Amino acid sequence: MSESKFRYRAVFSKNGDMRFIGHLDLQQLFERALRRSALPLRYSQGFSPKVRLNLAGALPLGFTSTAEMMDFWLEQPVEPPLIQEQLNAALPTGIRIISVTEVPNDLPSLQASLKSAEYEVSFKAEIDVSAVNANLEDLLNKPNLIVTRRNKQVDLKPLVEALHWEEDKLYLRLSSSPEASARPDELLALLDLTTEQYDIQRIGLYYS
Repeated sequence: MSESKFRYRAVFSKNGDMRFIGHLDLQQLFERALRRSALPLRYSQGFSPKVRLNLAGALPLGFTSTAEMMDFWLEQPVEPPLIQEQLNAALPTGIRIISVTEVPNDLPSLQASLKSAEYEVSFKAEIDVSAVNANLEDLLNKPNLIVTRRNKQVDLKPLVEALHWEEDKLYLRLSSSPEASARPDELLALLDLTTEQYDIQRIGLYYS
């Protein structure tokens, strides 16, 4: 029997206390919500069948998002607005399904095809945004932007794909592929900014 039936892609937001839910816990949360939704779910084959779902790249703890994505499979076609309604009824406050679309089965997985992510950084009132902008320009003029992860040095410079300001908010598009990725808080730490001085929201995910 073919593993694939009807594949759907949901875009969802993650806010409030849900921003502290990790990636594995989020996957389990969606498994439970899908089971409660009464949708005709497609399960994996084998001794211990599981709900077939695939989440995009993990959102760091403490970040909010309006652009998270999940693929899941159904045994029968269902109208996307009905899927959205039934899933939202089964999900906790802080996780909302924004849209649902049917997608081809032959698309690569979300994780494998993810290339970059866009973030919105909002600074707290006491932060001098003009000084942050000036310091950021100086930082990006350096030949390398080295950070250390698990005792390994990584250069963020080639991973910054784009940035711009809109009023007092900073927008960053950073590489987020399986081969190379960057986080906005890593870049802001190089400016000696702490996580208490800003809020980060993921607002876009881009795929190959």
